[in-house]
Amino acid sequence: MQHFFLKVTLHNSHTAVKEIMQTKTENTMAASYPNTTYAWYVVVLLMFFYLLSFMDRQIIAVLIEPIKADLDLSDVQMSLLGGLSFTIFYSTAGVFVGRLADSLNRPLVIAAGVFVWSLTTALCGLAGKFWQLLILRMGVGLGESALLPSTLSLLTDYFPAHRRATPTSVFLLGAPFGIGLSFAAGGYLLGVAEKLSAADGWADVILVGGTAAWQLVLLFLGVLGMLMTLALWSVREPRNMHLAASEKSKQVTSRAASFAEVKDYARTNWVPISVLYIGMALITLAAYAQAFWDITFLSRTYDLNPTEITFAYGMVQLFGGISGMLAGGLLADRLTKRGIAGASMVMVAAGAAIATPFSFIYPLADSSTAALTFMVLAIFGSNMTFACAASALQRVFPGSMIGLGAGIYYFISNAVGIGVGPTAVAAITDYLYQDPEMIRYSLAAVSGISRALAFVVVLVGLKSYKDLVLRIELKHD
Repeated sequence: MQHFFLKVTLHNSHTAVKEIMQTKTENTMAASYPNTTYAWYVVVLLMFFYLLSFMDRQIIAVLIEPIKADLDLSDVQMSLLGGLSFTIFYSTAGVFVGRLADSLNRPLVIAAGVFVWSLTTALCGLAGKFWQLLILRMGVGLGESALLPSTLSLLTDYFPAHRRATPTSVFLLGAPFGIGLSFAAGGYLLGVAEKLSAADGWADVILVGGTAAWQLVLLFLGVLGMLMTLALWSVREPRNMHLAASEKSKQVTSRAASFAEVKDYARTNWVPISVLYIGMALITLAAYAQAFWDITFLSRTYDLNPTEITFAYGMVQLFGGISGMLAGGLLADRLTKRGIAGASMVMVAAGAAIATPFSFIYPLADSSTAALTFMVLAIFGSNMTFACAASALQRVFPGSMIGLGAGIYYFISNAVGIGVGPTAVAAITDYLYQDPEMIRYSLAAVSGISRALAFVVVLVGLKSYKDLVLRIELKHD
């Protein structure tokens, strides 16, 4: 009996020491993250830049009709301006910028990108030919490629893993805000610009005199972005602090994984990584097809003036997008705290399941009111997937290779999504149906089928993703 009590006492002492050492390690590692208030300031600031990037990206959808009228362009040519020209550099450069984000000063990388995309957006406002807009939109894509990989990498050093999904989803709110404002505020900006360009003496104004209304909108957004770049000087690079704390707690981390290490890691875990990449590429395809052509679909199908419907559509994007982003991030963090392995990917599957049926339904609705109502649910589910896929990406890749992993992720998703989505709808409308009024069927086919396929892909790979997350958590324990 005495031996038993001695054994229990030693076990309890060992457990107590272990808990004390674990608490000390956690406290040391907590010091490696910036102050919580400051960290959230950075999240909100970067969210505004993500918002701006989507306004610069999506504003073309608001300006489709005036640009087509001024430059005598087809639907396919317009889809190239909104899709392929942007994607060529956005996707390709994202891989290289993601690699830079694993080793260079990430706030400076982001600042350089913001300035480049804002400058080229402003120059789009001075363009007068299709080929000029095509090349300048490539520049917009080049600049915007810096933001997402660098920010996702930055947030891994601002928040611990179990709290990362919520701030990541808040940052990603910039997408629905940007898309919503592109339509809600974009229509207003276009209206103001039309009044200015029609005013007496406009042709004599220095520098901008004689420019069309759509050109003024692009000039305004570009100049605004260049001015906003100054705010990024307040964002600190936390990498050195994180490394110092890691070394202090005997958890040394490398600054950037070598290409050989990344290759070996990807080969070992190719199934969950591929599932995440392919599934979200299909979701992105549907989202960009919808965002680019929805206004045109509403105006052609229900005989509405595009300027009349932009505000209502903007509100739909804002409500569906914001609620979807927040719901996805909050639920993923909550499920993670309850011990659900792979919670982020579970929510990706849930979002795809919600979005799929309404993607088929809304383009075929009998009225614009019904179409807008069903759109909210399609956008809600779609944005749940975006919020949770970003946090899933942060869980899949170690911090030493998250920038490159994110760069490749956005290369694939945007090459397929932006490059194929808008053009697929236009091609089906122009070449299969050969009738602009049939765009509703093209939109239903592209957005509905791609989201359904995404759901199947994610569901098939869910177990492999959960297994990887469990292995990572056991390794850290």
